[in-house]
Amino acid sequence: GLRAFLPGSHLTGQLPTEDIIGQTLPLKFLEVDKEKNKLVVSNRRAVVEQQMAELSRGDLVDGLVKALKPYGAFVEVGGMSGLLHISQISLDRINDLEAVLQPGMKIKCMIIDHDKVNGRIALSTKSLEYEPGAMIKDPQQVFERAEETAVVYHRKMEEQRKASENKTRDMIMGLGDPLDEDSKEKSGDAKSDVADPLADVSDNLDSLLS
Repeated sequence: GLRAFLPGSHLTGQLPTEDIIGQTLPLKFLEVDKEKNKLVVSNRRAVVEQQMAELSRGDLVDGLVKALKPYGAFVEVGGMSGLLHISQISLDRINDLEAVLQPGMKIKCMIIDHDKVNGRIALSTKSLEYEPGAMIKDPQQVFERAEETAVVYHRKMEEQRKASENKTRDMIMGLGDPLDEDSKEKSGDAKSDVADPLADVSDNLDSLLS
């Protein structure tokens, strides 16, 4: 077998003590140098990659606030680093971030985007608010009701998606009406007063895309 070095900073969920001797850990290569006979591996990267494969947008997850920045909070989710941008914390404006979140605080949040290659995720708590500003007034109440509000949020998003699809389909189907009517007109005289059938299509497309 090969000998590899596992840095303590790349070990997930436990400390680099003798207790890990004999354990089988998932690993990913960090550095391979055949000339120097050097092999460095990462348990954290392997775990993150596995977890990222199981995550989807809209998932409700537990997190731990690690640090606050002027633009938001960094949250650890299962060994992964997630950004809870200040615009995604509440539907109301956040004037004092430290009054809402603190390092070491356990939270519930929703995944709104993810970068599986680099193991980064974008998070939101405002999607879990039962009313605008709830994260500012009582964040713990938001977390306690997170599962309930997440269901409501998903239902609302699905309704909006279906409504948008129906509206788009109706508009597209409507594009055929001017063509059907104009196709019945006589097409002999180039100087006839019959309108160009493509003009209506163009107008409809412009309104659709505007």
